Amino acid sequence: MAVDVDVEALVARAEIDQAAALAVNRKQWRRAAELLSSLGRVADAAVAAAEGDEWRLAMDIALQASDEQVLDALCARLGSDPARVAQAAGQARLARRDDVAARLLEETRPLEAAETWYARGEYARAAPCFERAEDPGRAARAWEQHLAQSPEDAPAALRLGELRARQGDDEGAVRAFQAAAKVEASDEVMARLAAGMRRLGYLHAARYWIARLRDRDASWPVDPEAYEPYLPRAEGAAKRYAGRYRVVREAGSGATGRVLEAVDELTGDSVALKVLTVSDDRSAAFGRFVREAELARTLDDPCLVRMRALDPEGPTIVYDWMPGGTLSAKVGSMPLREVGRVALRLLHALETLHRHGVVHRDVKPSNVLFDAAGQARLGDLGAAHLGDLGATVTGGLVGSLPYMAPEQMTGAPVSASTDLYALGCVVFEMLTGQAPFGGPDYMAQHLGEPVPKVTELCPRLPEVFDEAIEKLMAKSQDDRPQDATEARALLSSLPWDLADELVLERPVPRNDRRSSVPPPPMDRDESQRVRTAAGWEDAFTGAGLARVTTFRGARERVLSWARSNAPELQTVLDLEEGPAEDVWWLSAVQATKPMREVPPLARERALRALEAVGVSPLVAVDLTVAWDGDDAVVPLAAALSVMGVHAAAE
Repeated sequence: MAVDVDVEALVARAEIDQAAALAVNRKQWRRAAELLSSLGRVADAAVAAAEGDEWRLAMDIALQASDEQVLDALCARLGSDPARVAQAAGQARLARRDDVAARLLEETRPLEAAETWYARGEYARAAPCFERAEDPGRAARAWEQHLAQSPEDAPAALRLGELRARQGDDEGAVRAFQAAAKVEASDEVMARLAAGMRRLGYLHAARYWIARLRDRDASWPVDPEAYEPYLPRAEGAAKRYAGRYRVVREAGSGATGRVLEAVDELTGDSVALKVLTVSDDRSAAFGRFVREAELARTLDDPCLVRMRALDPEGPTIVYDWMPGGTLSAKVGSMPLREVGRVALRLLHALETLHRHGVVHRDVKPSNVLFDAAGQARLGDLGAAHLGDLGATVTGGLVGSLPYMAPEQMTGAPVSASTDLYALGCVVFEMLTGQAPFGGPDYMAQHLGEPVPKVTELCPRLPEVFDEAIEKLMAKSQDDRPQDATEARALLSSLPWDLADELVLERPVPRNDRRSSVPPPPMDRDESQRVRTAAGWEDAFTGAGLARVTTFRGARERVLSWARSNAPELQTVLDLEEGPAEDVWWLSAVQATKPMREVPPLARERALRALEAVGVSPLVAVDLTVAWDGDDAVVPLAAALSVMGVHAAAE
C-alpha cells in the first residue's frame, strides 16, 4: 500500500483525528485502522480494517480491546464467506479465544464449532452446531449435558425429545418431554407427550395429557391416534447402531451412559448396548468406559455377562441381553436355595476376575443380571481396577455406598477381599430384603458399626449365617477370606437346603412401617372394620384402612404388588373375592406430594419398586404419593390407574 503523504503530514503534526478521517475518506483502510486504534476508537478501527478486507487485523484489534460488543459487530459483518471466516477464526485461535473462533465457524464449519463449544462445556451452543453438521447423536448428548446443568430449560428438553424421537428412541423422547412439562406444560409439549405415551402403549397416560389439553381448548382431538403427527420420526424406522443393532427400547440410564435393548439384525439375537454419553468429567468417564471394554474383551466366563463387540464410534459396548432382569427386583422374595446358588455363581465370577488381576469394586444387586435360563451373571466392569492383586491397588471413592468396604470409603488400597465385603452385603440383602446399612451416613456405618445379625430379621435361619456374613464383612481385610476360593468354601458349608420357603416372609423396613405381603386370610369378618367420618379403620387396633375395588381381571397385578415386599408400596392386608369384583383392604395412606418433588434417593427407591411390579417409570413419575419426610409410599389405586386398570378407592 502506497504511503499517503497528506495523511502522514497530519500525523507528523500530531493531528491524528484528522489523519484518521482522511485515511478513511481515501479508503486507506489499514492505515485508518491503525490510527483509529491508537486513538482508542476500537470499534471504528475494527470496522476500517474489515472494510479493507483485513480480517486478521480487524480481529486482532477487537481481541486486544476485549470489547465483546465490537466482537459481536465484527462477527456480524463477516457473513458466511469461508475465506474471511477462516482468517478471522485463525486469528481468534492465536489469541486463545476459542469461543470467538467457534462463534465464527458455526455456519461454515459447524462440526468444528460444535466440538469447540462441547470441549468448553457450552453444551447449548454445541447442540445446534452438531445438528447443523448432521450429527443428531452427539447433538442429543449435548442437549442432555446442558439439561443436567440447566434442568429448567424447557425448550432444550423439547428439542432433545424431538431428536430422540427421530432416532427411534421413543422412551428417551418421552422422558425429555416430561422434563419439559415439569417446567412448562405448553400445548406443544403435552401434544407430544400424548403421542409418545400412545406410541409406547400407555393409553391411559396418553388420555391424561389429552384431557389436560382439552381443558385448555376443547378443539383438541379426543382420539389418541390423532396425535401421531406431533411425535416426529425419521424415515427408516428405528434407530440403529453400527448399522446392525436395531434399538427396541431404553433399558436404563445413568450419569455417564445409557443401556439399550436392541436386536442384532445379522444374527437375530437380543443384545444390550451400553452407550457412553458424557459426564461432567468426560476424561474419567471415558477412561472407565474404555477400561470396561478392554476387560470384558479378555474375559470369558459363564458367570460374567458376555461382551460381543465394541463400536468405537458410539462409543458402544455390545453385551448379551439379560432378559431375566436384575437381582434388585428379586431380593426379599428368594427361596433359600436360590440365594445360595446366586452367591456361589457370584463367587465363581469373582474368582475369574481376581485370577486376571481385576478388582470389580462395584458388586451390588443392580449389577447382577439373569440370563434366559435364570442363571445369575455379574456385569458392569466400569468401576473395575486392573492391577497386581499380589500387591493391591490404590482405590479412590469408586463404587456404591451401601456396598462399599471400609478401605474403599477411606481411599485405602483395595484387594480381592474388597469385592468379598461387597458380596457379603449382597448376600445379607438377598437373605433379609434390605442392605446391612441403610445410611444416610454410610461411612460411619461401614467403618464403625457392627455387622447386623441376619437372624434378627430371619429368625428361622441358624447362626452360622451370621458367622459367615460377619466373616465376609469384617472391617479389616486381614480378617476376611483372602480370596474367592476361600469364600466359596465358607458359603458352600452353609445349609442352603434348610427350607423351600421364602427366606423373608415379612421384612421390617427401617422406617418401622410394615411392608406389603401376600394377602393372608383374616380370621375376623368385615364387621370388625368400621367406617368413621375420616374413613375406614380396624375396630381392634384403630389403625386406618383403605378399601380398593378392582375387577377380577386385575387380581394377579395386585397380588404381584402384595408379594413385592416393597416398603415403598401401600401395604395389602386382605382380599375379599367376589364373582365379578375383588375388594382389597390396605393400610391407609394419604397422597400429598407429586412424585417429581420427592427427593431423588427416595424417588428412585419408589420408582424401582414400581418397576418391579410392572409400572413403567415413564408414567410413574406423574403419580402423587404419600410422603413422611423420609420415604415415599405409592397408593395402589393411583398406580393401577396409570397402568390402565380400573380401581375404585375409598
